[in-house]
Amino acid sequence: MPTVLLILKGLAENGLVKKSGTLESSGGRKPAVISLAYDAKLSVGIEITQNHLRFVLIDLNENVLHDKKVREPFRNDDTYFRQIGAYLKAFLTGSGVDPKSVIGVGLSVPGTVDTKNNILEYSPTLKTKNLPLDIMAKYIPYPVMSNNEANLAGFAEIWKIDNIEDAVFLSVNKGVGGAIIIDNKLYNGINGRSGEFGHMTIVKDGLTCSCGKKGCLEAYCSTRVLTEPGFNDVDEFFDALNSGSRICIEKWKTYLDYLATGINNIHTIFDSDIIVGGEISRYLEQYSEMVYQKLLPLNTFDERRNYLHFSKYGSDASAIGAALLWVDMFLSD
Repeated sequence: MPTVLLILKGLAENGLVKKSGTLESSGGRKPAVISLAYDAKLSVGIEITQNHLRFVLIDLNENVLHDKKVREPFRNDDTYFRQIGAYLKAFLTGSGVDPKSVIGVGLSVPGTVDTKNNILEYSPTLKTKNLPLDIMAKYIPYPVMSNNEANLAGFAEIWKIDNIEDAVFLSVNKGVGGAIIIDNKLYNGINGRSGEFGHMTIVKDGLTCSCGKKGCLEAYCSTRVLTEPGFNDVDEFFDALNSGSRICIEKWKTYLDYLATGINNIHTIFDSDIIVGGEISRYLEQYSEMVYQKLLPLNTFDERRNYLHFSKYGSDASAIGAALLWVDMFLSD
């Protein structure tokens, strides 16, 4: 008991536990109820995209306390980087929290990230190469960590699923990427390029991908495959699909054939749970039975289908994953 009291005293001095009530007593002083103070420390995640910035504020239990999306097209210049700092300040002011409780900021960026040297090596979406992320974060008045958007989205998702420590995350948006999580940690690979599932070849000499190569999974499973040429976004495509459009029905069936091939290849290689995220995930879950029927004949070893999961966070996953970088570090210390 003295050791427990000493530990609790130390945690209380750091604001990490708090008295949250009392219990009934059969005699003498009522025992106090001590609970974790999840809001003692907070973390911010910022997702940088081609046209928007997305901010999230989370506590130590991964609860989202505040979020905001602002339209701000990316520019590789000092004015844009200064704007990130200004938006962050306004975001924290609007959240009503004490800025001193923020332990750090995570940056989510699209493209290949050299995490050892903190460089955005190549981002086709942002049309940028070899951008030091310290420059991007120069107006952020907190410690900053960065990683690839798909890696961080996968990191967020696995935190949300109980009893899973190893998984592969497949992110399907205008680009197709992914993440490999081992023992609840991101595996970045030797060059920080792990999980680039969108650029595995599924059709020899097939369609040209955004990377310039032919036959990549992204060329067949990007959401652009569904939306171009007749729709502005996936919402419009699925409205037409659900309305019975024959063209959309056939396109969707073909799309799922290729997506199932990609999912099966990943499952065969890693023999792990797979989480599908990105803007396609909420629609894919609606058509999950079709997905399973496409997967069953491809599976070499068994007919188990509970390895496939769908995103719990949707479009917020990447920003939440960025914020979790600091929560993970804090809880690991």
